[in-house]
Amino acid sequence: MHCFRRLIIKIPIYVCLSILFISSANAYILKGEHVLQLMIEKNNFPVRLFVNQQISFFDPGIESINTEYEQWIRYRIPEQFRSDIDAYDLKQIHVVSSGNSLTIIDGRIVAESERWVDHYKDIFYYRSRKQLVDKLETLGINFSVTSLGRLNGVICYILGAEYQDESVPQLWVSKETFQPVRWIFDVSDEQGLEEQKEILYGDWKSHNNFRYPSKIEFFQGQNLIQSISVLQVEINPPFSGDLFDIEQLRNYYSTGIREETDSADPDDIEKRIEEFKNIYE
Repeated sequence: MHCFRRLIIKIPIYVCLSILFISSANAYILKGEHVLQLMIEKNNFPVRLFVNQQISFFDPGIESINTEYEQWIRYRIPEQFRSDIDAYDLKQIHVVSSGNSLTIIDGRIVAESERWVDHYKDIFYYRSRKQLVDKLETLGINFSVTSLGRLNGVICYILGAEYQDESVPQLWVSKETFQPVRWIFDVSDEQGLEEQKEILYGDWKSHNNFRYPSKIEFFQGQNLIQSISVLQVEINPPFSGDLFDIEQLRNYYSTGIREETDSADPDDIEKRIEEFKNIYE
């Protein structure tokens, strides 16, 4: 009888302790905005950054390299970014500055908006938490939801979704290092059908007092379609602000093909532009 009474007394205590434990565990899940603030502080991006990298495009489903190029990346913090490819079969410039974007291929302006793959750099080049939150919200992330999950053994904050719900846009940030490791998008195709896209950030390396991923992979569904391998990183190199002047670039290239491409066959240029746009989308 005494044992039964003790059991009756202990059951409510266990229930209360369980509720207290669950509440305490949930209390330690930081809000998404706070996670981003710590991410900005921990990664400690420099004012200027030069990255030499190799960008590879894959045939969907078989993960074999279709095309690859050497690419030069320049960040000018905050909110300025430029990538250049200068290969024998492709000359490409992509610039983003204060929310505006311009893409030039073989001397012609081909886009003034960004594709989903272009957004991989967004989580690096903001110094303001509010600006980054605003940007991620425009890309579908709901900051009223934050949870904890595990990716390849790494415990992560999941901004925008409950753990194991991958049906909505979300950003995964390592709980220990505050490095972004995964970004899931919902992107609509030309027919208006939504398809899941994903970016994985890996092999983070320290460069003096800041960190940058050496490998970035892009997935369409389950298929690897693009990857970036970093070859060289240079901190605070000198370069002109004119490199990011979209209006100046637009004025220069608005007449179409420049001198260096005047001798090329216009039909061949159009074909190369379409081929590149197809593998990049």
